[in-house]
Amino acid sequence: MDRKKRILLVEDKDIIRDVLTGFLESEGYRIDEAQDGIEAMEKLEQGPFDAVITDIKMPRMDGISLLKEVRKFHPGTDVIIITGYNNRSPQASLGLGAKAFIPKSCDVETFINRIIDAIEKDREEI
Repeated sequence: MDRKKRILLVEDKDIIRDVLTGFLESEGYRIDEAQDGIEAMEKLEQGPFDAVITDIKMPRMDGISLLKEVRKFHPGTDVIIITGYNNRSPQASLGLGAKAFIPKSCDVETFINRIIDAIEKDREEI
């Protein structure tokens, strides 16, 4: 691949957003950030992204609502759901068109590797 993918990272917690951005940029991805779904939709209107990585629980617009909007208005953009809440069903988000559902409860290295695997895999492989 000649260029790394352009990723929109949507996370309301600064520390998590900063850590993920640092790791993903060190892997060569081009990262843009948003603090919630509303800001993410504004950024999506400014230009295309290969993937959106979004938390579920956020102010103003949550990750499931963002997933629905991305599927409707940017169907070629992959959406990867991340969450620290165990009460959310991965099947629900996958059924709405998410490419992957990744819990934050694993160690940082495993978490980052799962995100990178989801970014790089073709939809047919998942």
